[in-house]
Amino acid sequence: MSGDQLRILHVCTGNICRSPMAERIMRHELDVAFGAGAADFDVRSAGTYGGHEGQPMNPPAVRALAALGVDGSGHRASWLREPHVAWADLVLTGTADQRAEVLTLEPSALRRTFALRELARLAAEVRPAELGAGSPAERLRMLIDSAAGLRAVHPPSARNVDDLGDPYGGPPEEFTRVAHVVQSAVRDILRPLGDRS
Repeated sequence: MSGDQLRILHVCTGNICRSPMAERIMRHELDVAFGAGAADFDVRSAGTYGGHEGQPMNPPAVRALAALGVDGSGHRASWLREPHVAWADLVLTGTADQRAEVLTLEPSALRRTFALRELARLAAEVRPAELGAGSPAERLRMLIDSAAGLRAVHPPSARNVDDLGDPYGGPPEEFTRVAHVVQSAVRDILRPLGDRS
């Protein structure tokens, strides 16, 4: 893991809907939860399919973010390659299949790669007091290690149970639903970082 900032990479298929929404929501929630401490995190996103590289975020995704008070402007899609995975301290994918694609690129990333909702589910099993003292970024590093160890103890009920649905091409309300699911998952991941009980 990197020494200064904790580097978070969100991954979906095209990097024009789910992962950029997750990136922007994560940045927003870090700012809300930790203020100046959010500078300890570097959050980016990429997609496993390169056909949208350089494109902006899908407009319904931008509108869904705006409804949450989150800025979706200025995004340009990136195609996931090995250097992205090597860069990240934590990789959060939309689905189990995307997690498998990340690990095909970089098998050594196993303990730091989770589906977004998988890490949210595992974070609920970690007592905040177990994360020790330190900054939110330092506590997230400990949460990542704890969650990796909990996978075998708390496996998903089905392979795709933690998957985040793809709103691409769907109605606006599907983008809104996905945005709310992402926001809830991000909050579940960040909650133990500020709770010392």
